[in-house]
Amino acid sequence: MDIITIIVLTGITNLTFALYSWQQVRNPESHSACKFWAQAHFIKAISFVIYAVALSNGSNDLRLLANILILLGCWAEVRAYIKLSAGSIKTSYLFIGFVVSSAVFTFMHVNSAPGPNNTMIITASFLLVVPLFMNVIALYSLSKQHQGSVFPVVLFVVNATITLLCLVRGTAAMDNPYYIITQTFFTNQLFMFTTFISGLGNGIGFIGFLKERSDAKLQQRANFDYLTGVHNRQHFESLAERELRSGRSFALYFFDLDKFKSVNDRFGHATGDDILRVFGQLLGKIENKHNAIAGRLGGEEFGLILPHNTSPDHNVILARLRTTFAEQAHLIMGEPLTFSCGVCATQKGTTIQNLMREADTLLYQAKRDLQSAQS
Repeated sequence: MDIITIIVLTGITNLTFALYSWQQVRNPESHSACKFWAQAHFIKAISFVIYAVALSNGSNDLRLLANILILLGCWAEVRAYIKLSAGSIKTSYLFIGFVVSSAVFTFMHVNSAPGPNNTMIITASFLLVVPLFMNVIALYSLSKQHQGSVFPVVLFVVNATITLLCLVRGTAAMDNPYYIITQTFFTNQLFMFTTFISGLGNGIGFIGFLKERSDAKLQQRANFDYLTGVHNRQHFESLAERELRSGRSFALYFFDLDKFKSVNDRFGHATGDDILRVFGQLLGKIENKHNAIAGRLGGEEFGLILPHNTSPDHNVILARLRTTFAEQAHLIMGEPLTFSCGVCATQKGTTIQNLMREADTLLYQAKRDLQSAQS
């Protein structure tokens, strides 16, 4: 397969993935980096087509334009990967990098011999190392952030490989005046073929990672209560069933916020939502600290699965929850708020339905006792 054919195939590959990525921009589950990545690969696709035409026609001007666009596409890709990895480099710095690299390439192009030559191979190879190495750094950070995902690793390996080959190719061309892009040198052909493979690898890795993130967000929405951030009832019951099957001993707590209807009636539903959100956050902190499971069962009712071997013990945890919740409620609506609680412990041979029924019964007994004490 000749060099021009590989360049054309690389352009088609970049265009295909760019079009797919651009379609995902409107998807509310897609990452904001999707738009930047699509733009970068549109630019790359155009540059490869122009480059193929330039090599076929022997046009120096088109070859210069194609290389400038390749540099622009690579720097635009850096912006996408930095965005994807939540990096903090400003876009203006990346633009300066593109301008400087383009100016250097243009200067070398104007002052070198006409037609493809080893000077331009050296210049292009080493100029491309800078944005590619920045990709490697961003993708290494991304792989550390998502260690359970294979796609950031694919992206990292692909970009690290093409960066290394740029260095090898530029170095190989330094001592060989006949080293031009259309010659069948091994490192030259390997570089162009790897460029094609990297286009595939970047596309598969990026789109695969976006799909994985999108699925995770959908799973999050399916399993968690949108207002409070804790598990919804269905997922809470599923996790409780799993804990029971595991044989680990735990206590099941049911909570009901006292006089919550009065909060909505007197302060409005927005304030009521704030109260629910605060209580959910407090349960979430207990969940994270004590390997517990927190859930919203409906309305102002919540559940908590707390392992028996916690430190401090359950009484201390519940006392702190009461105190902190009362303080947080006072900050929101100017008065403290309490909650009633029912609890039952796991027993051999019991079912999760029986546990929840017993905890619910004890919860409403506690509420009745509270109402009797206040009447």
